[in-house]
Amino acid sequence: MENSNRIQMVFVKWGTKYGPEYVNGLVQATLAHTSVPVDFICFTDKAADIDPRVDVRPFPDFGVPVETMTGRGGSLLKMSMFLKGQLAEGVPTLYIDLDSSIMGDVARLVDCLKQRRGMYMLTRHAIPHWRFRGLVRRLMPSRYYLANTAVMAFFVEDWFGITDRFLVDFPKYLADPTSLSPETRRIYDEGNERLISHATQDVSRVFPADVAVKFTQEYMSHSLAIAELKNRLPGVRARRKRQVVISYQGEALKPQQLVSAEQGDLILYKRYKTRWAYPELTRYWRNVLGRQPRP
Repeated sequence: MENSNRIQMVFVKWGTKYGPEYVNGLVQATLAHTSVPVDFICFTDKAADIDPRVDVRPFPDFGVPVETMTGRGGSLLKMSMFLKGQLAEGVPTLYIDLDSSIMGDVARLVDCLKQRRGMYMLTRHAIPHWRFRGLVRRLMPSRYYLANTAVMAFFVEDWFGITDRFLVDFPKYLADPTSLSPETRRIYDEGNERLISHATQDVSRVFPADVAVKFTQEYMSHSLAIAELKNRLPGVRARRKRQVVISYQGEALKPQQLVSAEQGDLILYKRYKTRWAYPELTRYWRNVLGRQPRP
C-alpha cells in the first residue's frame, strides 16, 4: 500500500571524504523548506555525530568487500537502496548525494514521481533520449539514456531487480570480467550511473530544470560570455529561484572549494566556466561547513 503522505530520503556516506556535517546539513535544509513528514536514512560505515533524526544503518552484506564497490564512476554502494527489506515499500523515495545543496521543498521532486511513476534522475547526456525512447529503440536498439544519479526519485519496490542482478553479476565481474557479456562488463566498468540507467531505461526520466539540476549545466557554460548572459536573463533567474536541489560534479566544484567563492571569482571545471554570482550558494555551504568569508 502506498503512503504518499511521507517521504523517505536516503544518503550514502562511505569513508572520510564527507563528514557528518554534510548529512546534517541536508537534513536541516530539508526540514527548513518542507512541511511533509520525511524519514531520513543513511547507509554508512561511520555513524559518529550524525543528526539523531537520521536512521543510521550499516551497509548490507553484499558478499564482496565494501572497498570493491567504491570509486567506479560513483559508488556502487547505492545498491543498498534497492536491496529488498532495506527501505519501506510504497513510500516515495529520494536519494541525494551528500555534496548537493537543498534550496527548496523536496516534495516537488516527489510531485514529478506522482505525475508519472518511474525513475527520475538528473540530466547527463544533452540529447534527451527518454523523450522519444520508442523511436530510439527502433533505430538503435542498444541505445538508452545515460542519466546522472546524484539525485533520484523512485519507489523502491519497482527496482529490487537492480540489486538482485548485481548480487549475481558483480562477484563474477570481480573474479573474471571476461566471463560476462561485453554489455554487462561495460556496466561494471563504468559504475552506478550506467548500471541504474540500464536497468531503468524503459521508464527513466529527468527532473525539470526548475526542480533539480547539475551546477555545470545550469550555472556554467563552455563560453564565459554565455554563462554571464544566463546569469542576467530574467527567465533563468526566475527558474533558479524555484530550484530545489543543486548537485556539484568534479573536485573543482566541491563544497570545500565553493565555500570560499566570492562575487566575480572565475570558476573552472573541464571546459565549463562561469563567474561566481551566487551568494545564496556561498551562504548555504558556509552554513553547512561552518566556514567564514575570506578576510
